[in-house]
Amino acid sequence: MEKKKRVLLINGALAGDAGNTAALLRVAASHLSARATVTSLVLSDSPGCAFEQEALSRSDALVFGTGTYWDSWGSPLQGFLERMTPTEGSSLWLGKPVAVVVTMNSVGGKGVLSRLQGVLNTFGAVIPPMSGIVYSLANHLALHGASAEQAEDLWRPDDLELVCHNLLEYSCDTKRPKSWPVDRTGYSKVWYAE
Repeated sequence: MEKKKRVLLINGALAGDAGNTAALLRVAASHLSARATVTSLVLSDSPGCAFEQEALSRSDALVFGTGTYWDSWGSPLQGFLERMTPTEGSSLWLGKPVAVVVTMNSVGGKGVLSRLQGVLNTFGAVIPPMSGIVYSLANHLALHGASAEQAEDLWRPDDLELVCHNLLEYSCDTKRPKSWPVDRTGYSKVWYAE
């Protein structure tokens, strides 16, 4: 029997374990727990660099979570990235698959997702296909009030199952990623009328 992979959830949100990001990371943990051993690191409560490096060293894959604050990630995550800069390209990062979960109230989250994936890749991590989502208050309201057609192309918490699947596929070197549904026809629909 193959040993379970070790996945570290890194919560970089200001609200720590009490916010929207923490709630979505708990959903991710529930999807991961059948195939992986899951541990968490809440950066707003972190005792410091040595503890963080030890947590990274014990992991086979990483899931980062953050809110969106003025078009950027949370200050706990920023401090972590600054503390980890000397470890760039080391075994703490090199070749480890990474997934990213971003929450936002209204705008800026997609930019945070893209930039954070770029930073993590520069550290040496691997970004599997479809391994990041942005979940917003607007998504949440739309999914709970929109018709199925209107909500087809929105990220939703259920997409975390696919994100977690792709992360584990890359950590196990099986590399059989899945794709979430993609709106290939309605993306150019006019939905705003003057």
